[in-house]
Amino acid sequence: MKVRAVYEKGDKVRFLGHLDVSRCIRLALRRAKWPLEMSQGFSPKPRISVYAPLPVGVAGMREYFDASLRGRPDVGALARALASSLPEGFALHELYPIGDGEAPFEEIVRASLYSVDVEGVKIEAVRHALNGFLKARQVFFDVVRPKEVKRVDLRPFVLGVGEPEEAGVDRVVLDMAIAHDKGRTVRPQWVLSSLGEFDLDVDPREAIIDRRKIIFE
Repeated sequence: MKVRAVYEKGDKVRFLGHLDVSRCIRLALRRAKWPLEMSQGFSPKPRISVYAPLPVGVAGMREYFDASLRGRPDVGALARALASSLPEGFALHELYPIGDGEAPFEEIVRASLYSVDVEGVKIEAVRHALNGFLKARQVFFDVVRPKEVKRVDLRPFVLGVGEPEEAGVDRVVLDMAIAHDKGRTVRPQWVLSSLGEFDLDVDPREAIIDRRKIIFE
């Protein structure tokens, strides 16, 4: 039996990385005493897949993981056990069975919808920069990794940006839809950094970013 969980990575744990989130989920499942199916080989591991990694610093309102189980346990009992076993900052929203023949998760994800909250900017400057970004055919960003620098064209991944709204003095909030392409995507922080090319001086590390939901085909 295979089940899919919809959970929240809240504000208190937004700075956990993907590996830490996966570890928290595995420990919670162990505490909940789920009958997890194990992989084969010399080092068996529970068959759990945690999808669509969130960047460090980003909270997620509706995140997903799948787990393969032995037998056919009661889904309601599984949900209650997990909900009481998750650490502070996490919450379980839904749990439901899925078929083994279901399409791979990465193939049905179309986009992530983010909420971006930025301070120290004027709404007119944000509108101007976003307009320039959306009109551009290409917007390149250098992703710096320990052993390489990879240049990525951000523009094809940004499907749309909502109308910026003032949320206080020099504080702007907007929605941003970013595409997924078979597991490939870009980070909203990269998009914010690239707006410097369009005269917006903003530090993406100071932005509060939440993924509100994952959009499926």
